[in-house]
Amino acid sequence: MSTVKEESIVMKDIETLYLGNLATVEFDLRLPREGKYGSKITWTSEDSRFLHDDGTVTRPKYGIGKRTVPLRASFQYGGCVKEKVYEVTILEEENNIQVSRIYPTRLKAELGRMFYLPAVAVVETVEGEVISHAVDWEQGEERFLEEPGFFMIKGVLKDTTIPVMAEVLVAAKLDRETIDTASAASSFPAGAVILKDGSAFKTAQDRSLAFLKKVNDDQMLYNFRAAAGMDTRGAPEMTGWDSPDCLLRGHTTGHYLSALALCYAATGDEDIKRKAEYVVASLEECQLAFASKPEYHAGFLSGYSEEQFDLLEKFTRYPEIWAPYYTLHKIFAGLLDCYRHLGNSAALAIADKLGDWVYHRLSRLPNRVLKIMWGMYIAGEFGGINESLAELYTITHKPEHLAAAKLFDNDRLFVPMRAEIDAIGGLHANQHIPQVIGALKIFQATGEKEYYDMARFFWQAVTGAHTYSIGGTGEGEMFRQPGRIGEYLSDKTAETCASYNMLKLTKDLFAYNPAAEYMDYYERAMFNHILASCDHQPTGGSTYFMPLVPGGAKSFDVTGNTCCHGTGLENHMKYSEAVYCYDESTLYVNLFVSSALHWKERKVRLTMDVDGHNPGNVTLRVEGTGDFVLKVRRPYWSGAGSRMEINGRQADMAADSAGYVSVSRNWQSGDEIKLFFDCRLRLEATPDRKERVSLAYGPYILAALSEAKSYLRLPLREESLQESFVKETGPHGFAFRYVEDDLLFIPLADVFHERYHVYVERV
Repeated sequence: MSTVKEESIVMKDIETLYLGNLATVEFDLRLPREGKYGSKITWTSEDSRFLHDDGTVTRPKYGIGKRTVPLRASFQYGGCVKEKVYEVTILEEENNIQVSRIYPTRLKAELGRMFYLPAVAVVETVEGEVISHAVDWEQGEERFLEEPGFFMIKGVLKDTTIPVMAEVLVAAKLDRETIDTASAASSFPAGAVILKDGSAFKTAQDRSLAFLKKVNDDQMLYNFRAAAGMDTRGAPEMTGWDSPDCLLRGHTTGHYLSALALCYAATGDEDIKRKAEYVVASLEECQLAFASKPEYHAGFLSGYSEEQFDLLEKFTRYPEIWAPYYTLHKIFAGLLDCYRHLGNSAALAIADKLGDWVYHRLSRLPNRVLKIMWGMYIAGEFGGINESLAELYTITHKPEHLAAAKLFDNDRLFVPMRAEIDAIGGLHANQHIPQVIGALKIFQATGEKEYYDMARFFWQAVTGAHTYSIGGTGEGEMFRQPGRIGEYLSDKTAETCASYNMLKLTKDLFAYNPAAEYMDYYERAMFNHILASCDHQPTGGSTYFMPLVPGGAKSFDVTGNTCCHGTGLENHMKYSEAVYCYDESTLYVNLFVSSALHWKERKVRLTMDVDGHNPGNVTLRVEGTGDFVLKVRRPYWSGAGSRMEINGRQADMAADSAGYVSVSRNWQSGDEIKLFFDCRLRLEATPDRKERVSLAYGPYILAALSEAKSYLRLPLREESLQESFVKETGPHGFAFRYVEDDLLFIPLADVFHERYHVYVERV
């Protein structure tokens, strides 16, 4: 037990320690390890992206804004330990950009009609980085030209004297190019596909179901009732990012609604349906309570007041405000999911009013204000609210809802995407992926081709040059420059939310072009990131980042209510969404997950069994009769020795141009298709550091279990891989032991609290 003297020494050290001006930090901090009177001091930063435990400072990039990081000091003398938290505000870097190239800015305008110059130009720096940079145009961004022809308009890169030119073609009439929005393949409703017991996917789904049943609905409603001046019914306060003093409060409730809707669709559990209906009815009461107060505008609904929306319009930065339209999107999405999966008309009515509120709020703002808002780091993050508004429009057919969706067009992302330039390096990954999903939803609502083209190019850019072997993207929440993968293997890689949204985008793009490349990526991210992200206990916990640093360990957010906790509530109810797809004459088998499909329109059932010990062995069985084409994805990992049998007879395994093996026949009950995909160990190297590789087996990325904090250096060669490892039985099927060092490799999804290595160095 500490003495009075020990406590006195600690308190004197706390009182006398001075770290300098922590309100405007630009340089590394000197953090003493011992106080003036002898206390030992241990330092812990709560955001190592900007401030390390040793005091090293990494200033936020220009354009991101300053960041305030809590720095925790633990003072110990003898048996007395006390803590103090210092708020360290780190200033963003100055704009010292040096440009080697400015990409052409070209646009078309209609004669005699107002148009706006883009808020950004795409530039390449002398370091070879391609980014979008804000522009100040001479006489502003608003233009009205009354003569046809070509016009050159001058500007400069913001906060520089570097000149920029825009070439404008003015024509008498401009029509946006449109294309057919009819999908080429459709997803089955969730209830049509049932996961089979025994697979890791079903186990994760069951854990999520058990957790959702335990959630206190009144606690989820606490912030909304409190903000609306209603009785909180004795419920405990929310915690973490949803606590009453947190600026993001309310977002988890939106995710929770989506999770309940998805869960009911996947399981048919009536308790889950009742919970969803209760939350929706309660939110309707809150919306009515807000409407009765003169300080609120009609239709508003949130877990806080309208203040953050007011401050955003004044360009208040994060962390003074925190992404109010992001939180609003989660509420929107939850309501629309309840309408879609439960047929809940009250949920649609709430969303309808909320959509009107958004339109009336934003339609009065100048274009310049909107573009600045959406380009702001975190503060202007709006999730996929453009997706929700476009979806709402397809239901209500109110032009205001479509107009509201388009008001979220973000030049910082959309301008380079329209030109098919990868300029996402330096952007917050999960701030921008949902915006692209929204662009695709606007295409679905309007047929405007440019929105589809942007979404398609963005997907190609991310999956082609910004993705780790597990399918995740981003480091420290940020996209890095193309191909920079091996350089960024840290404890803050692959935010789970980003993969959640990339899977949504992938599934939606597949509907228009059912090609194997989409489902190859979908499989990679679903099997190796999403499945690996959940707690192995029914706590609802999920990973925020998936550490890919040597000797990394998973950390599961159970009470923090982070963004990834929110998407994590939904993730494990979505496993059946893309396993199968169909059109009038075709059944697609996209993912190899043990499951049962009921194709009601065809009165056909299909069961799939996947060998847990060898994921390349898949059996499909047909019940019912019908003449249709069965298309089975030939996975990227299947070797030349793959083969297929239909009712015991060898069949052609050649894949078509889309990467699918097609079998057309009049199917009969009892027909059996056996697939033997050649499944072997292989290495996947990072594009920038060829010596850094992941070991993979079929669809699974394997992790080496090791406490080592430096890269494991192994003499791995493709030609001798099969002989270097011994296959064993693992937690959910298989594992591989590296004979020479007695190292065990297991699927990343099987790792729980063990330290692991997804990347090793081959020597």
